[in-house]
Amino acid sequence: MKIRNRLWNSIPIQIAISVLVISAVTLISLAFRQLGFSEISIAVVYTLCVLIIARVTRGYVYGLIASVVNILCFNYFFTEPYYTLHVYNKNYFTAFIVMLVASFLTSTLTSKILDSSTAASKSEELTRMLYQITSSLAKASGVTEVASVSVRCISNLMDCNTCFITLDENEVPNNEYDYSISEHKVNVFALSSAKIDDKLEDKFILPIANQANKYGVIYFPEKSITAENDQIKQLHSISVQICVAMERERLTEEKKKIEAQAEREKFKSNLLRAISHDLRTPLAGISGSAEILQYNLSDGENRKLAKDIYDDANWLTHMVENILSLTKIEEGKMIQNIQLEAVEEIVAEAVKRASKYAENRTITVKIPDEVLFVPMDGKLIVQVLINLLDNAVKHTTLDNEICVEIRPENRKVWFSVIDHGTGIPDEDIPRIFDLFYRAEHTRVDSRHGIGLGLTICKSIIDAHGGSIFAQNNAEGGATVRFWLPYQGSVES
Repeated sequence: MKIRNRLWNSIPIQIAISVLVISAVTLISLAFRQLGFSEISIAVVYTLCVLIIARVTRGYVYGLIASVVNILCFNYFFTEPYYTLHVYNKNYFTAFIVMLVASFLTSTLTSKILDSSTAASKSEELTRMLYQITSSLAKASGVTEVASVSVRCISNLMDCNTCFITLDENEVPNNEYDYSISEHKVNVFALSSAKIDDKLEDKFILPIANQANKYGVIYFPEKSITAENDQIKQLHSISVQICVAMERERLTEEKKKIEAQAEREKFKSNLLRAISHDLRTPLAGISGSAEILQYNLSDGENRKLAKDIYDDANWLTHMVENILSLTKIEEGKMIQNIQLEAVEEIVAEAVKRASKYAENRTITVKIPDEVLFVPMDGKLIVQVLINLLDNAVKHTTLDNEICVEIRPENRKVWFSVIDHGTGIPDEDIPRIFDLFYRAEHTRVDSRHGIGLGLTICKSIIDAHGGSIFAQNNAEGGATVRFWLPYQGSVES
């Protein structure tokens, strides 16, 4: 169809058409003269000839040339002396000029009307084509179907085989969709980056991309593109529709991944919570029984064995509490009951409970003389202090003192847990609050955790609107400090 249109619009064909129309009108006019028609009737026929040429050719130039040729033909065949270009009657000059102007105006107006009609037809065709493509893309589901619809539409528009190379989220080529005009079929091939340059050589490339993402490129033989600007506009309009469809499918895939990830996280949280709840009761029973055995067994070796069972059960109970806290953090249910609590009571409770896991350890407390009431979830802050004390125990020996210090300053209350143990390697300090991170320098004889304690501490303190930090002491050991907002007056 496009080849036929190009041949019809070629200059030799347009000239041949004009010559044939003028020849036919001249023959008809000669017949009219034989039938006795007047020269005015013949002049009208020649004017009609200009209209016909302007209609069937492209451009008013052919109509203008036809106007001049028609005047010459009219003078040659139908004004005396016949078959010469001489004019004896001067009135004919006026008639010739009027005929020329009328023919020129008629040709120009006809050409403009045809151009407007052609533009409207092209606009209508583009709108119809975009609607069809948009409808097809809207019904497509998945990147594969969108790519297949795209190459089929482009192939039908350009009347050539078309290929679509799709890119993944990292803009790496993954698949190629080839549409064959002769087979009316889309073939899909896996693709590597090494093959791209060879495939795109001497091809017209239509990028499918927006400012944020690249989804692929469509290419086809460059010879299929003509010099018409409208064709390029059509292709770019189609590329926008394809880009929108590809973005929709990518967002849909990302949504599915997020939903699947959320389901996995929910399942993991439910599993952890169920296991932790189920472990609590037997651990409490083991711990209680072991504690009773410590005081009722007379044999020293058996008593030591009961004490080890008691210590391990308490350690496991502490870990279960941390796992339960982790599930609450992930579900956004961390802070439940914030109210004014006396700092002294919170610290005393934490030291008392931590002492069960740290027998024969010296834990000192430094607290201001005035009573400090700070808004907090007391149960959670106790857990923070227990985790920090447990962490200090892991990195110290029996002769190392551990100190808990409380200090109000500038509408903040600082809690510090100070030890004089092995300290923290400088490269580990930025990472010790990361989930499941464990320092490698823990004492060999200490119990290993699973890297939850400090992460849970940070989440609890962040939820209270405070901050937590870790640093090494100049004299050895490490200090973990955190602060909570405090609205009371503080003596500087």
